[in-house]
Amino acid sequence: MKRNAIFGGAVWSVLGIAARAGKVDLNWIELLFLFTPLVIVPLGLELTSRMEVGAVVSIPERAARAVQIPAAALAVAAFFCAPGHLAAGLACGWLAFCGLLAVGGVMRLAKSAYKRFDSACAAIAFIYISVGGAWFVASRFGLTPIGFQEPIVLLTAVHFHYAGFAAPLLARSTGRALSPRFNGGASSTLFRGILTLVLLGPGFLAAGFVIGPRVKLLAAIILAAAEIGLAISLLFTLRNIQSVAAKLLISISALSVIFSMAMAGLWAIGEYPLQPFVHLAEMARLHGTANAFGFTLCGLLGWNIASAGRLTSGARSDD
Repeated sequence: MKRNAIFGGAVWSVLGIAARAGKVDLNWIELLFLFTPLVIVPLGLELTSRMEVGAVVSIPERAARAVQIPAAALAVAAFFCAPGHLAAGLACGWLAFCGLLAVGGVMRLAKSAYKRFDSACAAIAFIYISVGGAWFVASRFGLTPIGFQEPIVLLTAVHFHYAGFAAPLLARSTGRALSPRFNGGASSTLFRGILTLVLLGPGFLAAGFVIGPRVKLLAAIILAAAEIGLAISLLFTLRNIQSVAAKLLISISALSVIFSMAMAGLWAIGEYPLQPFVHLAEMARLHGTANAFGFTLCGLLGWNIASAGRLTSGARSDD
């Protein structure tokens, strides 16, 4: 998976440079989405492997890992076709990959993963990404599910790849690093509450878009508060991490999510009276960039480096 992420990063960089030069027709939201199959997902799977050394991997998860690069290539190809049957057919390759991970996530839950926060994080992350994959197919088909139009359809796919897939994996690593400091006291209870909201928040926010503006506002504020709480928790893990590079990356991740979630909160508050403080294009540029590269990329890189030592010791956030 590490090699997949390096290769994917090179491909994404070429696409980004070509889009900037006007050689390919990709906007920033589309590039933010493509950063997930090319870089974020392989890094997330690599981190999962590092944290589960010696664990038995289910057949669906093994199959997903085997086809990750071809599935990511199909996701890229889907943007080089006009929305319609061909583009959606290509996008289905990525959806199939997400579906395999989702089946693996359900199998984890069936094995009682839901009883422990540590195990539930990966299971829920794998299930959420399939929702993002489905919205990606809808976007490339040109559909308007529940009346939503672009760029909201593709942004929903982006949401479930970052907040749904990556954030729970980062929270899991944070819990592992904090666990030696927990003795069942108030700090442990507080982090469990933060982790619960990080896990439930993406689904709650998506439901808010369907139910109505009040629920959407409440869900956005809850998710923003949960991820800011996660950012503060990240800073508390630094003393337990040996690698200087990992400390730097995790610090950047924490500071980035505080900024990106503050932007999300401002957007949500402005959306409720329909007098936005931050417009959607600005959200994609500011919140999306900080969330993708600062919080998610730096966080996954930092925890992958740190996991080579501390996180494979078997400590769990919910033991």
